Amino acid sequence: MPDAASPYKPLTPDEIVDRLVPDRPALSPDGAMVAFTVGKFSRKAEHDERAIWLSRNGQPAEPFTAGVANDNWPVWSPDGSKLVFTSDRKERGKHRLYTIALAGGEARPLGDLEGDLSDPRFSPDGTQIAVLRTDPDTDEEKKKKEEDRDDAIVVEEQPKHTRLWIVDAETGKARSLTFGKRHVWTYAWSRDGKEIAFVATDAPEIDVAIKETPVYIMPASGGIARKIATFPLAPEGIVFAEANGEPVLALRANWHRDDPADSIWIVPRNGEGEPKNLLPGFAGQVDKIEPVDDDLGAVYARIVERTHANVYKVDLTSGELTPMTPKKLHGDGTVEAGPSFSKDGKTVAVVWSDGQKVAEVYTGKPGGSANAVTDFGKELNQRLNPVEHVTWTCDGHEIEGLLTYPHGYEPGKRYPLVVEIHGGPSWQWEDHAFVDWHDWAQYLASHGFAVLAPNPRGSTGRGSAFQQLLIDDVGGGESRDIVSGALAMVEKGIADPDRLGIGGWSWGGYLTAYTITQTTIFKAAMMGAGLSNMISDHGTGDIPHANMLYYPGHPYDNLDMYWESSAIKHITKVITPTLILHGDSDARVHPAQGAEMYRALKVLGVPVQFVRYPREPHGLKERAHQIDLLNRLLDWYTKYLKPDTN
Repeated sequence: MPDAASPYKPLTPDEIVDRLVPDRPALSPDGAMVAFTVGKFSRKAEHDERAIWLSRNGQPAEPFTAGVANDNWPVWSPDGSKLVFTSDRKERGKHRLYTIALAGGEARPLGDLEGDLSDPRFSPDGTQIAVLRTDPDTDEEKKKKEEDRDDAIVVEEQPKHTRLWIVDAETGKARSLTFGKRHVWTYAWSRDGKEIAFVATDAPEIDVAIKETPVYIMPASGGIARKIATFPLAPEGIVFAEANGEPVLALRANWHRDDPADSIWIVPRNGEGEPKNLLPGFAGQVDKIEPVDDDLGAVYARIVERTHANVYKVDLTSGELTPMTPKKLHGDGTVEAGPSFSKDGKTVAVVWSDGQKVAEVYTGKPGGSANAVTDFGKELNQRLNPVEHVTWTCDGHEIEGLLTYPHGYEPGKRYPLVVEIHGGPSWQWEDHAFVDWHDWAQYLASHGFAVLAPNPRGSTGRGSAFQQLLIDDVGGGESRDIVSGALAMVEKGIADPDRLGIGGWSWGGYLTAYTITQTTIFKAAMMGAGLSNMISDHGTGDIPHANMLYYPGHPYDNLDMYWESSAIKHITKVITPTLILHGDSDARVHPAQGAEMYRALKVLGVPVQFVRYPREPHGLKERAHQIDLLNRLLDWYTKYLKPDTN
């Protein structure tokens, strides 16, 4: 800890965007070692840089690869003798498979398969590796683009499908397992390695996966795929398992508007019978499922309950949940990544964080002790501010959130408060350290602001019934939850009613824009990659079918409902100074949404600034842009909320 007399140093944008972040923990089969990726939130150049780190026998982790390229997706061979990972070290942007022995030495390329590779997995016997690969440009396509400049784009008629490939683990010889109009989203090996199950659509656009999507099983040797089931939208995880003694697939999925919370669904492997929700009415969100090596009748799951994520072993017959998060961590903070288990299930690795501790890698015993093998937060944790779980009531519903206290908080003194709204809307704030360009509560808190991160109705982590409160009421109830939350913090005595701010990214940007048309209590707003016109957004974004989760149909048949929930419809009521930030290459929410809000406020004489970031997609990637965002954010709220004024 620093000397008590040492002056406090507020967080800076540079140290936030340069922070090292661990991800994808992979525990060795014997539980003695854990490999994981380490990279920064930002990148300085065109391509990401990541390294594989390794901890042996619970000792502090060290870099295992140089990290001068994008080393990613580490997986262990079943015998634990080597790691396989993807890397673009030969040519940036083109990934290949590499193997590296645990004894050390140089990583060597495995075969010649290259391109956009992801999610490699060993077959159970270790002789083969499955991997997803997106179709690269053909030589003719490259020539037309690079030499002839003949590069007209025919929208959605030049698809690049992601195929499932099988690579020999010794020779690197590769073969494609899927062909034609079949885009693979996720897959799983059977326990004997003879079959592979996968989720696929007939086109690669993400919007297609928000419609009816089939699940298939096919021989790993190749052949005809047979359809096992169809879901209202694409499942996101598969495990070969058993339930009631019968062979099944367990899938992480939901049933659209009828049952929108992600849960564990069971499908008979013979394709006879309808999918069934193993956990009907469960007040939580299943975020990930993994097989249990020594138990066909169970899966491991990362499950979010309100603002905490923990690891459970789930019995696929009874639905019984057994806590598997190390006891030291269970119930506090959140499991951000993982879990990964040893083959015998006696050791688990996770990435864990709480409100005042940034993400670190932990290994330990399920339900027992845990040991951090990283210390990436040693320079920051002592400067993070307390976070409290708070609740309030709106329209008879209990709403919750996370309140980050300002540095130097004094009871009885009121502070400027900013409400930070999450995206989604089917998502949730969890009790982790908000220390990046997207989650900026601790950054503002270090500069004297209180920050409330609410989970309004429609948020995940509380089951389907809570998510359904948003259906056919877009904007309305959510906005009231946010306003009532800000006023609850005034009543609590921490927030100054004359210095309230609001902001968020994506759906958080939408709710910011909509809410300032419904109330004048907020004196400053930040609309990040937000939606201002729900009608035009439907026609310009890449996921229009996501609206079918929240509206009764497309705007072409429900024009009034879309218009009523649009900020632009109510724009003449806005008096709140608004900062609008948007990536210039955002396909999810077109930058025209920010432009439409900007032009309206400009015409109406409301203080407004519109910043577009070149090359950036829906989430900002580049270091300079992330720093610019954090600086502008602080300057905007400081200008209008004046945290130095009592």
